[in-house]
Amino acid sequence: MDAPPPSTPSPAGRRRGAVRLADVARAAGVSVPLASRVLNADASARATAETKARILEAADALGYVPNIAAKSLRIRRNGLIGLVVHDLSSPIHLELMRGARAEAAAHSHFLVLGDVDELLEDEQAFRTFISGNRVDGLIVQGGHGGFDQRIADIARVLPTVIVNAPSRVERERVTSVYPDEEAGTRLLTEHLLGLGHTRIGLVSGPHDSTTGILRENGVTAALADAGLALRAEDVVHTDWLASGGRAGLAELAARWSAGGDRPTALIAGNSLIGIGILGTAGDHGLAIPDDLSVAAVHDTWISEHLVPPLTTVSLPLYAMGVVSVRQLLAESTEGTEIMVADPPPVLHVRASTARPSRRSG
Repeated sequence: MDAPPPSTPSPAGRRRGAVRLADVARAAGVSVPLASRVLNADASARATAETKARILEAADALGYVPNIAAKSLRIRRNGLIGLVVHDLSSPIHLELMRGARAEAAAHSHFLVLGDVDELLEDEQAFRTFISGNRVDGLIVQGGHGGFDQRIADIARVLPTVIVNAPSRVERERVTSVYPDEEAGTRLLTEHLLGLGHTRIGLVSGPHDSTTGILRENGVTAALADAGLALRAEDVVHTDWLASGGRAGLAELAARWSAGGDRPTALIAGNSLIGIGILGTAGDHGLAIPDDLSVAAVHDTWISEHLVPPLTTVSLPLYAMGVVSVRQLLAESTEGTEIMVADPPPVLHVRASTARPSRRSG
């Protein structure tokens, strides 16, 4: 006979992923085996509907999720790999998706796409996605700041690979796959220096973004090698969208209107920011590239169709997708950091950059 339900402990203060099956069983007043069978939807579980509901309610109140990561990927139920990125509509992710899909298919797996912001910010989406063994493992786009704890929560219950940036998650099993960000922005900066620009600004992502920090480091290092510096008044931190590029240029233009010189070139933290800068330059009386040269990280199919076409540097996104899936399926018990340096960043020179003119500066 089922024991009467004791009071359910408050979930406050519990760390997600630290709740054990035994905690759920204790809260529901049942045995651990019975709680396990009910939570795994075992049809043979001998319990009343009321008891089953009590177990599910206790699991929900405590924030319990099945420890899927403890099960080997060899026990695959569906052959699905999740890839979640920021902003599925962004053209930046296409090569990453292509590489991941090709490698997944080579191992008889399918790739399932998701939005990382929804997964990491929406509690119900988080619980739904990682419970029920819906995917065999997860590749999460990192480097945007603010989500490290959520990624750590995911890694406790699912085999996880972080793609795009070195991991800041304190967990040995998490592998991160990322490009040489500093080499990419160094290449852009050296291109602008070679054209004769001696004052170069930067519009990039949030302050706490690992990706943004590395890209800024590349600009700073290249300028330092040329005996120059990245001035604080020439730097704006914004979001990674085209709207961020528009807002970033507006902030810089407000500074310039107060007097003083301005940069003759800007590096955009990604191509979406670059698109925003190109789109709003005319609103500030700027012609590209006569008044201001613009170059951006990430090459996309859109870049060459802009007016003017955008100078970019491409990073090895396809290779990163391949390596991420390969690492996920390798079932390694130890995490590692993998910088994908082959192929190296490639510069694509287009009409948005030119030598400084008398109108610039």
